Amino acid sequence: MLHLHFLEACIGAFDLWPAYLLELLLCEEPIPQNIHNVAAFFYGHDVPLGVASRVYAICNTHKETAHLIPYTMGDTIVPFIRVVILRIWLSIIMYHTVY
Repeated sequence: MLHLHFLEACIGAFDLWPAYLLELLLCEEPIPQNIHNVAAFFYGHDVPLGVASRVYAICNTHKETAHLIPYTMGDTIVPFIRVVILRIWLSIIMYHTVY
């Protein structure tokens, strides 16, 4: 599976990932808190939202709620992205006002 190879390229070998994350990704029910934890891990390793949500939906054994994963994961990652964009914008504004 191409997504898994991409994840290994971004994060490293699966046997180096935290055990709790693999448990959340593969075994635990995708409730919002679990999805938020997985999303935060993937975001911290620069995994794109589309790849992260697809891999989670494919790997998780609870297929009855897999359709909710992209929405919940997006609700977690999008605020992170907005904060990063705001920090960049503020640093540009502050740089230009000082000089």
